Amino acid sequence: MYDILKNIWKNPGPAFSPVPFWFWNDTLDAEELLRQVDDFHKKGVDGFVIHPRMGFAGVEYLSEEYFDLVALVCQAAQKRRMNIVLYDEGMYPSGSAHGAVVAEDERFAARRLYAQPMGSEIPANEELCFRIYVKKDENGLLLESQTGPGEGFEGYDLILGYTGGTIRGLSPDEEDGKPNAPKAADLLNPAATELFIEHTHQKYYGRLSEFFGQTIIGFFTDEPSLTGRCAKMDGGIVWSYSFMEDFMDAGGDFSMLAALLFEPREKKLRREAEHCMNQALRKRLNESFYAPLSKWCRGHNIALMGHPAESNDCGTMEYFDVPGQDLVWRMVEPGTELTSPDSVMAKCASDFARHNGCTRNSNEVFGVCGEAGNPWNFTPDDMMFYLNFLFARGCNMIIPHAFYYSLKTPVQSGERPPDVGPGNIWWKDYKSIAGYIKRMSWVNTSGTNNPHCAVLCSPEYMPYTPVKPLYEQGWTFNYLSIDELMEKAVVNGDTIRMDRYIYDTILIDGRLRLNSRIVKKLGAFITAGGKMYRGSDFIGFMNKNCHKTTYFEGETGGNLRFSHITKSGTPFFVMINEGNDTITGRVVTDLAGAAERFDPFTGRTEPVDALMHDNGFAYPVTVPAHSAVIIGMDLSSLPKLGEEKASPRLTEIASLAEGRMTFDYHPADGRSAKLTFEAIHDIADVKVNGEPCARLLFKPYECDITALLKDGENTVEVEITPSMANTYGKPVPVGFDGAAVRIYEEA
Repeated sequence: MYDILKNIWKNPGPAFSPVPFWFWNDTLDAEELLRQVDDFHKKGVDGFVIHPRMGFAGVEYLSEEYFDLVALVCQAAQKRRMNIVLYDEGMYPSGSAHGAVVAEDERFAARRLYAQPMGSEIPANEELCFRIYVKKDENGLLLESQTGPGEGFEGYDLILGYTGGTIRGLSPDEEDGKPNAPKAADLLNPAATELFIEHTHQKYYGRLSEFFGQTIIGFFTDEPSLTGRCAKMDGGIVWSYSFMEDFMDAGGDFSMLAALLFEPREKKLRREAEHCMNQALRKRLNESFYAPLSKWCRGHNIALMGHPAESNDCGTMEYFDVPGQDLVWRMVEPGTELTSPDSVMAKCASDFARHNGCTRNSNEVFGVCGEAGNPWNFTPDDMMFYLNFLFARGCNMIIPHAFYYSLKTPVQSGERPPDVGPGNIWWKDYKSIAGYIKRMSWVNTSGTNNPHCAVLCSPEYMPYTPVKPLYEQGWTFNYLSIDELMEKAVVNGDTIRMDRYIYDTILIDGRLRLNSRIVKKLGAFITAGGKMYRGSDFIGFMNKNCHKTTYFEGETGGNLRFSHITKSGTPFFVMINEGNDTITGRVVTDLAGAAERFDPFTGRTEPVDALMHDNGFAYPVTVPAHSAVIIGMDLSSLPKLGEEKASPRLTEIASLAEGRMTFDYHPADGRSAKLTFEAIHDIADVKVNGEPCARLLFKPYECDITALLKDGENTVEVEITPSMANTYGKPVPVGFDGAAVRIYEEA
């Protein structure tokens, strides 16, 4: 099996390709569409999401002419065995069919419930739902409420109105705040969802059914919003027809409803009301929107893909055949990868996939993730940081945001940049990048990550602060949702079993709400000898009560993410450095086998010698900043023992101040030379003695130049390709820092 996996590693295939948003953002031309599909394929991009986008023109969205172009692209993709995902909106958030849903019936627009003094005129097309009577203190804060009149109580009509929310449309006059922005639909109304499906999904299927389940593999739904964008709530709350029943089923009542519409003096009442409201909204949204979409997709042999609006929304994942999340607007960035509330997004999707038998999980990534205020300044190193952030947490389908059909005018180039594909400086290198994405996605697919513990979570709260030290000290955990625990997990003595995963330790943040049913199930686990901790000191409990048999040994500064993945019985040790400094250490394991380093950029493998260790075997590893190192192990072969090598002697013989330098070099046994840079802005092409040597995009910025050196005088030249910020954004520095030739000699 090891040899089979090693062979797959060379070329995992199109299924693991990046699947970028392909922005159709200009007047569309059939010949140009086909040229771009072919260009994607030649660069190793074997899938894409057709995404009508701001600037879309030439044909009407969802018209016969539009479907002619989509069919043409499907045929081209089919010939190349590429995959297509259809985007369900024009443009986002999903659910309105570019305004067509509300155009058929205004009552399908996003709704709100608000209070106005009893007897006030009710606006046209709005409806009286309830009456409520409230008593307030001298500061206008709610003291109490009731459903009938009383002394000291004021009467209010509760009106079912409209949020006024919209979606971003396809032309500049449909942008946020513009009068023609399409109206957002009421996603809590199943009749509105039915109409949405009729206008989008059914139309696509009616024209493209021959491609469904083959070339077309999914429908992407994008951060559905209950209010729409630019909503004017004016003290109101999200509501819809018959929603009071849902609110009461979640534990709400009229006193809680009053606490949502009026500021109560008793803050606890507001918190309880908000909890009930969130429970009711989530349940209704799942039933009225996600469930019908999921049912339709499964009935038409494709996957529901995309992501919810919130990074921690694990409660919607069950409806996605490819659970997904979204990383845009630098919600996570270098330095906040363990502290941002949004840092849970990747594991939100991947851990649900692990526990529920989903082969794939996805993350939309890179959108507006460049420099704040200058998003076109998105470096190759930025791209690698974000990719590895996701891979370290188990993501195995990358959805780059975005490849642009056109960058012709500011309408295109200024709309949620940057282009991270054909319109950027690394496009000619993209086959290598696509290969990296494929191999890292493959290694995260159809295996287990051997967790040490489970961390309980809910759709309202996924702990991120207490798990920070678990990441820093190499304890592997998976988020286990309360719904999974209660509905799917089995307590078997002192273990909790969830699909292929068996946990003998569960960690629970003290802020997580637990009801009596949850406590009872956990009690059975604890009584049988299972380990449970409730509080915020997760790391203290783990260090005291658990142990590791496979781990990374060395000074990491808390920046190394270590994963022990088992695929078809074969161990893979994945090390990703999220810091800015190189990490040197060794993998220690009680497993015995012949080890090899698996290069995710080239697909090549090379043997790694083992050292004897008190806890088994140790394998020396160096992980540069923002880089990944993978070691695979053949358990059917014995480890190859080696000796710990002394670090080579290092001599710096020349520095490069501008673009060229000359230096003397004399070849000798055991001697090698490297050209190194502290930083590059943004891509460097290196020539040695006039011969191409390397193209440097990512850390570590270094290349071995030994083979091109001669005895005597040598010349190094460096040519820099600058950031696209200098074309479409604000100018940024061009060049490099700290370049030097270093000579290494064996000690």
